[in-house]
Amino acid sequence: MNAPIADRLSKVFAETAVEVEGLRFVPLVGPSIEHPTYSVLDAEALKKVRITEVSAGGSVPTLKVVNHLDTRLFLMDGQELRGAKQNRILNTSIMVPAGAEMTIPVSCVEQGRWSYASRAFMPGATASHRVRSGKLERVKTSLRTAACYDAGQSQVWADVAQMLEETHSFSPTMAMAAPYTRRREELAQIKAMLRLPAESVGLAVFMDGKPVGVDLFDRHATLRFFVESLVDSYAIEWLGRPERARTPAEPSGAEGKTIESLLREAAAGTWQTFKPPGEGEDLRLDHPNWNGAALVVEGSAIHLQLLPRQAGSSAQPGVRRSWFERP
Repeated sequence: MNAPIADRLSKVFAETAVEVEGLRFVPLVGPSIEHPTYSVLDAEALKKVRITEVSAGGSVPTLKVVNHLDTRLFLMDGQELRGAKQNRILNTSIMVPAGAEMTIPVSCVEQGRWSYASRAFMPGATASHRVRSGKLERVKTSLRTAACYDAGQSQVWADVAQMLEETHSFSPTMAMAAPYTRRREELAQIKAMLRLPAESVGLAVFMDGKPVGVDLFDRHATLRFFVESLVDSYAIEWLGRPERARTPAEPSGAEGKTIESLLREAAAGTWQTFKPPGEGEDLRLDHPNWNGAALVVEGSAIHLQLLPRQAGSSAQPGVRRSWFERP
């Protein structure tokens, strides 16, 4: 048991599931924990935050962040950064100190481009829940075996390629962003129909009557910033299924109880602690069926995620090869 995680989960409750286009969303409600203070990568923060390649030549698995804000900056695991020499996603949640310059671990989600589209990155989508889940497992293995944040680049590319195929999305650069653009109107309809309680601090999602992911934050404002992107990350895979395979399971009314039971398991579980880039502690859950990670800063669980382990997936991170460092 980890005290900050157990304390946070004890104050969170699952509301009744909301069904939208066959997906079920379970709002997680609870109090906001307003300490420590931090910013997210919104329009105001972008005026004083710059994310770039680490050098003119670039390095696939790392980027540079310069935070000129007078507060910390929170970057979420799976958050896409678009631009520069190729689009990337974050390999872990990170709290960048105020006034800091640092490198951050990322994975490429645009295999076919290595040329500048812009000098700096802008926030994009959140990686699909399948991409996130596999990455979460491989990063945990990498932390345990090599003390690094290697998400297995070749497998990330494979997961993105599968996503492109399933959503019938063409991209000459194999960009993860393409399906979100192609299915933009359908994604917008799903988000327009979803209403969450104002007290929500998290969200759980069900497909085919089974839970496929949980994201929990420390405060209402952080969920509000990320919620549309998180909904997209689940809906994009749901929309990628043939329509005949998108028949919703009969409502059970028990989704909330299922999630509260899962949260109790997580609260009582064994969490291994690692030192992340930036501030705080990176906690990883030992569980036979779920991958779990949490960023804890000054005793507060800023972001906790639970995603099911994928049947038949390899937990081994990819081998770093020479193409990770580009001339």
